[in-house]
Amino acid sequence: MAQQHRAPVRLDQCQALLEGAHRGAVGDGDAPGGGGGSLVAAAVLLPRLPAERAIPLGGVMGLIGDARVRTGLVVVGSVVTGHFAAYTYIRPVLEDVSGVGAGTVGTLLLVYGAAGVAGNFLAGAGAARSPRRTLLVITAVLAATVTALPWLGGSVALAAVLMAVWGLSYGGVSVSTQTWILLAAPDAREAASSLFVGVFNGAIALGALVGGLAADGIGTTAVMWVGGALAVGALVTTAAGRAPAPDVAA
Repeated sequence: MAQQHRAPVRLDQCQALLEGAHRGAVGDGDAPGGGGGSLVAAAVLLPRLPAERAIPLGGVMGLIGDARVRTGLVVVGSVVTGHFAAYTYIRPVLEDVSGVGAGTVGTLLLVYGAAGVAGNFLAGAGAARSPRRTLLVITAVLAATVTALPWLGGSVALAAVLMAVWGLSYGGVSVSTQTWILLAAPDAREAASSLFVGVFNGAIALGALVGGLAADGIGTTAVMWVGGALAVGALVTTAAGRAPAPDVAA
């Protein structure tokens, strides 16, 4: 009997997007950092749950030999790096392109966060049944939106639409890529999840670094083109790479 797989919906990210954008908009920008401090305190003070079984390093690294897992990790690294290369500098880009102030930027980020919630659920509904198609749509829309923002973001209304579409597409990245990895390694989900988390978090840091280099070397608008190019790379990898079999029971 086939094991049913349910796509993991990331409500934690949804809440962080909405609360961080709102607090940053109405406060002095330090409120989200205070929330992060609370999370650190919770991590230190809450009791640790013991692992059910140890996962050897060889078992984790051995998964890279699976073409389906490898494709998923490359997609994760590309799309997350591209997103954070662009998103790290979204405020100066919006101020330069749209001519908006800090308050309007906060509102646009709130629109982005709300759309991200919807994207999370939409991607979660389709990722298990059609992992490749879901990621193709997400990476294509993300690449087009990020690249178009410097050209079409001069209007505040258009900027709001683009931010909503960006949030909608990126909101589905975590759930769809994690579902891909879990479907690719159904018998080694703990090890596959460890790889996924490591690549995802490394891509966040790499994206900020790449964005900083692009902003310093070319200009803040260039980070959008860099982010779009990396999203295109993720799109090509998704189309050409080996995908896991869909979960027919989902």
